[in-house]
Amino acid sequence: ASPPPSADLGFISPVVAKLAAEHHVDLSQVRGSGLKGRIRKQDVLAFVAAPAAALAPAPAPAPAGDEEVTVTPLSRMRRLIAEHMVASKRTSPHVTTIFACDMTAVVRHRYQNQERFAQDGADLTFTPYFVAAIVAGLKQHPGVNASWSDEGIVHKRGMHVGVAVAVAEGLLVPVIRQADSLNLLGLARAVNDLSRRARAGQLSAAELQGGTFTLTNHGTSGSLFATPIINQPQTGILGVGAIHKAPVVVSRGHPLLPDAEDSIAIRPLAYLSFTFDHRILDGASADAFVSAVKQVLEGWA
Repeated sequence: ASPPPSADLGFISPVVAKLAAEHHVDLSQVRGSGLKGRIRKQDVLAFVAAPAAALAPAPAPAPAGDEEVTVTPLSRMRRLIAEHMVASKRTSPHVTTIFACDMTAVVRHRYQNQERFAQDGADLTFTPYFVAAIVAGLKQHPGVNASWSDEGIVHKRGMHVGVAVAVAEGLLVPVIRQADSLNLLGLARAVNDLSRRARAGQLSAAELQGGTFTLTNHGTSGSLFATPIINQPQTGILGVGAIHKAPVVVSRGHPLLPDAEDSIAIRPLAYLSFTFDHRILDGASADAFVSAVKQVLEGWA
């Protein structure tokens, strides 16, 4: 029940006191409309009907003073990244489509071949598989290996795949040139070399230019989905999420309707997030490209 009205409230009639007790109303919060601010029955009823309006909102925290703010100067790399990201979003309409990909075949192949690749001087990560699948997708859908110009869409013959590498101050995207000319071992060596030199600050400016498509493996930090920003003037960028075990429905009957033959299996999955320039690609053509990439990964032998 409400505490008894204090003497500061003036005279409180028995009817008002009883009504306040029944509705658990603190009369010190009620504005009286009677003579000299006396609280009347209708004042309590109005307060009960709209308590949120009757209570004054808590004051917002005062903004922090200058002494509580620190400013980190922008490094040249951070400033360039910021300018590039903002320019990219202003340049092209970004759309992202996401596919789930069963990575069983790739995980198995990597497990079976890591030692052999190590003997050949290559650390076999998952990145070369994704680059190889991208190359296969670009071959089937050359419209993705393009860029926009006012004169028309510029199609690129060379398949130069940039691979995003996280470094201390931000992100670098060294380019694997003529990626379509390399087998898995060659791609693994290229990824190892470019990643190592990117982190050591040993890349030349030329090695960061001329890409026609970009891969970013945000899954290394545990991320599942992303909406990566296009590396201008390219048409698209593929983000790869973390490979993780997940339940999958194995359908042996109707592809959509429940069936007695259906079962649940645990499979390593990864989500492929493809951001594309909607000026160049429509949804159907973008999805066809990702489907081709997915097919290569799921059917790896």
